[in-house]
Amino acid sequence: MQETEGISLEQISGIIRRQKNLFIALFIITWLAAIALALFLPPVYRANTTILIEEQQIPQEFVRTTITSYVEERLQIITQQIMSRPRLKEIIDRFTLYPKMKKRHTHEEIIERLRKDISLQTVSADVVDRRTGRPSTATIAFNLAYEGKNPNTVARVTNRLASLYLEENLRQREKRVTNITSFLRQERNELAKQINELEEKLSRFKQKHGRELPEFNNVNLQAVNRLSRDLEQNHMQLSSLHERKLYLEGQLASIDPQLNSTPLRSDEGRLLLPPAERLKSLRLQLLSLKSRYSNKHPDIIKTKREIAELEAQEPDQVSAVAELEAKQEQLEILNRRQKKLEGKLGAKHPDRVSLSKEISSLKLEIEKSSVEIKNRDPKTNFTAKSVTNPAYINIQVQIKSASLEIAALKASIQRNKQKFEEYQLRLENAPLVERDYKRMIRELEQAQFRNADVIQKLTEAQVAQEMEESQQGERFTIIDPALTPERPAKPNRLAIALIGFVLALGLATGVAALRENLNTTIKNSADLARLTGLPILSTMPVMENNQERRRRRLRYAFIILFIVGTLATALAAIHFYYLPLDIVWIKIMRRMGI
Repeated sequence: MQETEGISLEQISGIIRRQKNLFIALFIITWLAAIALALFLPPVYRANTTILIEEQQIPQEFVRTTITSYVEERLQIITQQIMSRPRLKEIIDRFTLYPKMKKRHTHEEIIERLRKDISLQTVSADVVDRRTGRPSTATIAFNLAYEGKNPNTVARVTNRLASLYLEENLRQREKRVTNITSFLRQERNELAKQINELEEKLSRFKQKHGRELPEFNNVNLQAVNRLSRDLEQNHMQLSSLHERKLYLEGQLASIDPQLNSTPLRSDEGRLLLPPAERLKSLRLQLLSLKSRYSNKHPDIIKTKREIAELEAQEPDQVSAVAELEAKQEQLEILNRRQKKLEGKLGAKHPDRVSLSKEISSLKLEIEKSSVEIKNRDPKTNFTAKSVTNPAYINIQVQIKSASLEIAALKASIQRNKQKFEEYQLRLENAPLVERDYKRMIRELEQAQFRNADVIQKLTEAQVAQEMEESQQGERFTIIDPALTPERPAKPNRLAIALIGFVLALGLATGVAALRENLNTTIKNSADLARLTGLPILSTMPVMENNQERRRRRLRYAFIILFIVGTLATALAAIHFYYLPLDIVWIKIMRRMGI
């Protein structure tokens, strides 16, 4: 016989008849277990609150906030702060959460359980970024939820968490603006101190190099030119005064102090002096020339030759005494000139050095002449002769006046030289002073610019701080506070029952199919013919007696009662644990459009 392909309805009927008891038992047991699980799982309630992220109330054009971080970043920071161990422990102790876990679990495990039961979900929207002007997605709100077994506790914990988010946001914003304000105020004080130090340093620099600054370069250059011209004129005047003095001293030497008569002159108009007076004048002239020139100078050689000729003509004691008196008078004049120069010029000044040499030379001459006169006549008296000649007195006055003018002119020359050197030094130091001055000015301007910038930022930060303190800046607002949930969020008992039904059906079908494949007994006439290889002539149906029929009816009744009880139990569970049946019926009618 050839085997038929596929499976017939008769075979399916036989499989059902043989495996129905196992199928029904596994299906009922599995579904009942799923229903029991759905019924006896503890209810978990969920409380939600929605917190809106409001922008600052005052436009950015009027008050610019100092908090530049994105709201997502701040939200993550706040979440980490609130999810810290101290904060969560305070919530657990305050609301007496997880009392059963405290007996068998550690604090860390309980805190970790609370973290898992808290959930945060942001609400985003498409907006235009004000910083870049490009479309972007921004967080405008976030939902905060907490799950627990007690509905009242769940609502209280959720509201507490929401208040912590609000408080932490305000605290962090106020802390940030306060820190920024404090930092800017400290920076302003440091810059003000730095500016004061730079200004004081610049003031000391100006006091020390006031006339060497760049703005005085033209003044210093003009002063140098003017002093140069003044010195040139002073030297010309000094030379003229020296010539005039020498001329007057020559005239004085030719006049007898005790003569009242007018000095004699030659036919050519030249003044004729007595030999003694001529010798006296030449000796004084020689002293003056020695102070200025060397011994080999032609004027000195000529004057010495004339003195030698006159000494050969007048070797008497009277001329020597007259010469000594003239030297003493000249020494007095030089001493007075030296006293005037001491208060004006330094000890190493050329004029003072030259005058000192002339005084020393004159003193040596006086001592030498005194010794010679005493050796000739020890009774000689060196008192000055009385001057009675008006011409002599007039020339003496003119010589003294010329000497005073010369001394004053030398002092003026010395002052002009000092000023000239001072102005020249200013011009030489001007480039270095200008470099340091510009560097200090640049440092001061930079510090002032930074100070102005910091003051402006500090003003903006203080306004932003006042805005934050008055809660006019960006803030969190609870728009949907957490309420006590009326029904549990978990578990979904209907879904568990339906899933259990599908699992029970699948499990029962699978086990029945597996048992059918493993059963090698003869199930029908086809199996018997295939096994024996003989044809089947006829088949006899199963004959039930009364007892078997009653047993079958009881089994059917039991199955029907079980199904009715299961349905009743499921409806009761739906009514009491999920949703009242009248509401379910209304929803069904609405879905059907009735």
